[in-house]
Amino acid sequence: MARLGLLDALEALETHLDALVIIGAQAVYLHTGGTEIALAEFTTDGDVAVNPDFLSSDPLVEEAMSAGGFAPDPRPSAIGSWISPHGVPVDLMVPDAVAGAGRRGVRVPPHGSHSMRRARGIEATLIDNSTMTIRALDPVADPRQFDASVAGPAALLVAKLHKIHDRLGAPSRQDNKDAHDVYRLLRAVETPVFLDAIARLLGSGAGAEVTREALDHLGVLFARGAGARGSVMAGAAEELVGDPASVSESVAILAQDLLEARRP
Repeated sequence: MARLGLLDALEALETHLDALVIIGAQAVYLHTGGTEIALAEFTTDGDVAVNPDFLSSDPLVEEAMSAGGFAPDPRPSAIGSWISPHGVPVDLMVPDAVAGAGRRGVRVPPHGSHSMRRARGIEATLIDNSTMTIRALDPVADPRQFDASVAGPAALLVAKLHKIHDRLGAPSRQDNKDAHDVYRLLRAVETPVFLDAIARLLGSGAGAEVTREALDHLGVLFARGAGARGSVMAGAAEELVGDPASVSESVAILAQDLLEARRP
């Protein structure tokens, strides 16, 4: 259902497809689907980053989403969140560095300020991405497919680390699966792939600062050992389905290896 919701959004915003980058758990799974991990792939929504530099003025985002059967999430705090015709939430987010003035809404005229929301930590996704073909998980039932940009593993790692760090002070918003996605990425993707992308991100404008911060978060939350906050969260996600202690130990070692590999 989450994939169908994402396809609904890509169809509604097909005119703006060049401005969209798929992020979040669905992007993680597109890169890590072949890795054997005890915790099954699972998500209930779709996340899309929007690059305002490539966003055309016609149709307006809010008009395109409404025409595609989406309705704005009625919660006042859910700016940029749209509910698909099948009830799937899809979040449209503009990286904070390019979202214009404001606190939660965006300033990308002529599009409505509440049609998308700003999010810090996803800036790297506009730089580290590649085109992939997005299909339904059951292509017989739904033959739609779109060639769309998908955030790369390094950009997704940066975004996940920011999300985990930002929610540490809000227990009700913490999700162990975000930390487990860090484990999934580090397990599935070769270190040189991360190193090349991280080097590019650190040399970029919008993505450099959030990437440096994310590497610091990786060190504190994971590389300090199996007892570090993020390592424990990653292991807890496999409670009852896997081996939490092994996951906590493994993600800590993988984080240490990546940070060590960056050193001269």
